[in-house]
Amino acid sequence: MPAPAKTGNYSLLIFVFSFTTYFALPLSAQNSGSPSKDTLQLNEEDSKVFEKVEVEASFPGGETAWRRFLEQNLNAAVLANKRAPAGTYTVVVQFVVDKEGKVSDITPLTEHGYGMEEEVVRILRKAPRWKPAVQEGRTVKAYRKQPVTFVVMEEEKKKRKNKD
Repeated sequence: MPAPAKTGNYSLLIFVFSFTTYFALPLSAQNSGSPSKDTLQLNEEDSKVFEKVEVEASFPGGETAWRRFLEQNLNAAVLANKRAPAGTYTVVVQFVVDKEGKVSDITPLTEHGYGMEEEVVRILRKAPRWKPAVQEGRTVKAYRKQPVTFVVMEEEKKKRKNKD
């Protein structure tokens, strides 16, 4: 369990769920009568964004490194400054990881507010290159969905030890 980040009257715990696998067909294969590999042109292949791949794009170092990256870079004060009520919030973002591992087209799929989605987007823009997805033995450009769960806890008020 991650250590809580304390800011003012709030404690914030950040949880990362395992990387979400998102299944669908590549965009070009969604049309009826999809072309065979022999008929695809190279420039078409380079521009396709796959929604289903054999090996998902991943953060370098895996889930443990992703969690550590979030803990070191997320700004817990954002939620406290926006006065997020105590609770558990799962932010889900979708983005594209290209063949070189660059992250782009980051889109929040949730709307909790309190700066949560913006903070996850900010962190993804700051992240190092990811390991690209693999399809049929080659790296490809692919969509990725990533949930990040915030737990906001109000700190208990300190009790007085002695009363007059």
